[in-house]
Amino acid sequence: MNSHISTLSPECPALCDERGALAPGAIGWSSRPRLNCAIPGHFGRRKRWNHWCLTTPHWMLSLTVADLDYLGYGAAYFLDLDSGRAVAHTQLRPFARGCHLPDTPVESHGFEHSRLRIRIDEHPGRLSLRVEAPDLGGQRLQATLDVLRPAHLDSVNLVAPLPGGCFHASSRQLGLPVSGELQLGDHHYPCVSGQSFAALDFGRGVWPFNSHWTRAAFAAPGGIAGNFGAGWTDTSGLTENALWFGGRLAKLDRPVQIEQAPNDPLAPWRFFTQCRRVDLTFTPRQLHKAHPRLGPLYADTRQWFGRFDGLLRSPDGERVPVTNALGWLGSTHARW
Repeated sequence: MNSHISTLSPECPALCDERGALAPGAIGWSSRPRLNCAIPGHFGRRKRWNHWCLTTPHWMLSLTVADLDYLGYGAAYFLDLDSGRAVAHTQLRPFARGCHLPDTPVESHGFEHSRLRIRIDEHPGRLSLRVEAPDLGGQRLQATLDVLRPAHLDSVNLVAPLPGGCFHASSRQLGLPVSGELQLGDHHYPCVSGQSFAALDFGRGVWPFNSHWTRAAFAAPGGIAGNFGAGWTDTSGLTENALWFGGRLAKLDRPVQIEQAPNDPLAPWRFFTQCRRVDLTFTPRQLHKAHPRLGPLYADTRQWFGRFDGLLRSPDGERVPVTNALGWLGSTHARW
């Protein structure tokens, strides 16, 4: 891996004290990363991950690098939106060997294994993303992508206490312009300029043994994006719900209702707020299931990929239509 590059000061506030207890001053929101998320102690209970999702008009790519202390997890999932073809590969590593995860959201990271290699190298204002998998659904996958970090683009950075003295820090970075191409077998999949975006979910925390959460996100041209979550912050009085207008963050203090009709896993979902700032329908194109397990420990995840349509309202009341915005929704129940 290249040397880590961080835009944070070495003296940035710490998520935890030297014993690994959550620092009270770290709790809450910010629109830019501000914390060093190192977690001393708690060995075997720490959960650290970087999840990337890349969306283009014709394909989507989901990448996960996770370090659970006792287990490392690397995963790649590719969806061809035109044909509906989906392929995936998951690789587990004992004691997280081959996982390289830093303590801030703006440093190089990756996953190293002979069957899956994910490498993200940070540079000032941009990052390079490389993926290699010799057998993804029977074909070789190679991705060479460049992701911009526009200086004006805000992000959701939230630290929330969890039950039992646990806690979690997240950084949700949406709408990052991406260029380059992906090759699966003999098929080349280029990014579409101005319509291809990357999103980072950076997570560091100490979680309850039994946990669950739901999260959805989308991005569209013009710096329009949305992030909606439930489950993990329910007992904290905090929320990660937010909208972006022209890349600027607009925090949503009220809950976002997330509903799907029962008995049909591909039924549309509805997202709405009582204040009418959010009124969206998410229409899934594909459902991806992942269930990594180690003895009694597991993470049961369902992730839907599709399009968002509807209406948003900016903080000044302007009506902002959303049409065919690519995004996803994930739901996880974990015993870890």
